[in-house]
Amino acid sequence: MPYQDRADSADRKLTVLLPTDVLRQLRTRMAENDTTMRALVLEALARAGYRVDAAEIRDRRRHEKDRAG
Repeated sequence: MPYQDRADSADRKLTVLLPTDVLRQLRTRMAENDTTMRALVLEALARAGYRVDAAEIRDRRRHEKDRAG
C-alpha cells in the first residue's frame, strides 16, 4: 500500500543518518525483539520523555498478522 494511502495519514516520514554501529545495534534489537525500527524509535522517544501514544509504539506488522490470522 502506498504511503499516502494509509489510514494514519497524520504520520510523516523522517530520514536520519546514524553511525554504522548504532544502526547495527538497532537492527540487532529489531531481530531480537521481532519488531520494527519505527516501534524501537518511538519507544526510545517515549522513554526520553516525549509524549508518544502507547498505541503508536505497537508493531504494525503484528497488527496486520493478527487480523489475517
